[in-house]
Amino acid sequence: MRLTRYGAAVAAGAAATLLLAACGGGSGGSSNNASGGSGGGSASGTISVVMAQYSSKTQPYWTDLVSRFEKKYPKIHVNLRVIDWNTLLQQVPTMIQTRSYPDVLNFNAYSTFASSGLLRPATQVLSPQVESEFVPAFVKNDSINGTQYGIPWIASVRALGYNKQAFAKAGITSPPQTWAQFVTDAKKAKAAGYTGYCLPLGSEESQAEWSLWMWSNGGGWVSPSGQWTINSAKNLQALQFLRTLANTDKVTEPDPGKTNRTNGCWADFAEGHVAMTEIMPLGTFATTSMKGSPVQWGSAPWPRSSTSIPQFTLGVQDVLMAFKKPGNVTMVKDFLDFVYQKDNYLKFVENEGFLPATTPADQALASDPVDAEGIKLLPKAKFYPVTKSNWNQVQSAVQSQLGTAMDPSANPAQVLGSLQQTAQSSG
Repeated sequence: MRLTRYGAAVAAGAAATLLLAACGGGSGGSSNNASGGSGGGSASGTISVVMAQYSSKTQPYWTDLVSRFEKKYPKIHVNLRVIDWNTLLQQVPTMIQTRSYPDVLNFNAYSTFASSGLLRPATQVLSPQVESEFVPAFVKNDSINGTQYGIPWIASVRALGYNKQAFAKAGITSPPQTWAQFVTDAKKAKAAGYTGYCLPLGSEESQAEWSLWMWSNGGGWVSPSGQWTINSAKNLQALQFLRTLANTDKVTEPDPGKTNRTNGCWADFAEGHVAMTEIMPLGTFATTSMKGSPVQWGSAPWPRSSTSIPQFTLGVQDVLMAFKKPGNVTMVKDFLDFVYQKDNYLKFVENEGFLPATTPADQALASDPVDAEGIKLLPKAKFYPVTKSNWNQVQSAVQSQLGTAMDPSANPAQVLGSLQQTAQSSG
């Protein structure tokens, strides 16, 4: 499971920057006797499709789908490879360096590839029908200077998870909507014998937790004009708020700066020790971290410092992308149209336990007792600044440094200042 645990994978960025010229004719065996424009029926040849493995169900899904696709389009052969994420992260840079581009790739470093001229705009390889079905917030995040290159694949969102039994014991009637209510509820939960809020600022995914608290105070990673604002006054205020939770109110776990999400907060939440923590309100969370747990849990939008700040969620997604290879447009379009047919796409999403990025699939899951809450949040999604070429360096710095700000003797302004300097000096 790549998307929901680590967010955007950009390990291949350095390799892509070596290829600043537009992709001309990469090796990889794509051929097509069509002109390369849109249209159906005349395409013939072979396309290379590389998909990430999310679970034991991934390979059987794609094998079946490709078999049915080739029966429908007998002149098109699909050279399919399903590769586990760790291996994929190692192999994609080699593909780029050797110009052995696949026609379709399931990866996340699209912005670097697009900036190097390697990708086709999504509109070239998607029918208008498919293009119109994507959740707008995800399309915007997959675009550079108004041109969409990333193709939304699967999604997750983040929400405030709460233990219903803990709330009942502490006399809390509803999840908090503001910071003030959040602090009051966390103190009540602590008095009732629970960790009021488990705060995962360890190295696993502290950039996710930090995003939620920045945005809930009106701050953020970058300004509307794209300038880094990590050390802004609003962000510093948010960090001070978290320090108070941990060091003054003492409603968090003892060492949040070294606590991770999955083996820390989620494990304790599943065991019933935690009243509130950040979760993914979707099937993967329910079927993995909460499997067999006696905890009755719910989710709610993130509490904000003021109700004047619009509700939001952290949106994380994996994407598909189409590389520029001679004559592959029609074949890729036919393939992607088939992939995104509602029943085909919905089967993948349900198999893997993620949220869909298309409105027809969202509507089909709207009554699901777990996924429905996450689907409601999708239109409100905010994202990491993944189109910034140095986001990978910034994310790594946050993961290794932000947690140090929780030490009572730390200077939070210096921590944020160091992260700001990393952002400005690396890109």
